[in-house]
Amino acid sequence: MPTHQLIAVAVGLTIGIVFGLRLRRANQRRAGKPLSFDFKAHGGRNFIDQTLLITNPNASDVAPVLAFTALGKDGSAVPGVQVTTAFGSDQGRLVVHSGRGFDVLAFSGPDAALVADVRVTVKKIIAMRTAGPAGYIEAEPLDGNGKQVSRFAPFAAVVLRNPHPVPVSRRIVHLAYDSPKAGASQQVVHRTPIGSLAVVPAGGELVVPVSEQVAAEIRRCSAGRAVSVKTYPSSC
Repeated sequence: MPTHQLIAVAVGLTIGIVFGLRLRRANQRRAGKPLSFDFKAHGGRNFIDQTLLITNPNASDVAPVLAFTALGKDGSAVPGVQVTTAFGSDQGRLVVHSGRGFDVLAFSGPDAALVADVRVTVKKIIAMRTAGPAGYIEAEPLDGNGKQVSRFAPFAAVVLRNPHPVPVSRRIVHLAYDSPKAGASQQVVHRTPIGSLAVVPAGGELVVPVSEQVAAEIRRCSAGRAVSVKTYPSSC
């Protein structure tokens, strides 16, 4: 290869590397403001208990990877309690739009009933392009004939309707809850994912089928329980 061509290639590579570094640094700057968290043991009427509100002050969407420590009323750690999530904020699966998002936590272990709060540790924040606009997207259960049914009835598919002028990316999960004693918070006891990442077209809808295996798991886990079908922003 002639020398002038080698120089051109080298210059092109250098420009590409510099541009990539600048873009990565720009992403880091956009996601550089710290997230803040607010745990709500009781959600109030018509709201889920044990929610973790996540405030994202950055201009870009982010996918956090979080770790949790269960705390008692005195603020000290409760040993032996495991914390799990409904939407995957501990695995980078939940996209938090600029502004606010939320996850739902569950506690297990001998002293899980003693948990009053959580300490959140941010292990990583991944700057995202977008998972679509903010705003909740309902997942409506359908029977085998495509007609809407109650979330308590057997269903063969769910439909997601997107009112926005751009596509949105969502995951769907079926949640079953316990029946707590008076004054105690209700928590998720079974989590069943439905399908994979669903990309709902702009201004359109998407029907996501429920496999026989998943339908059987939902029937087994939800018998006699309070349930809901939820979606959450995701990109992976």
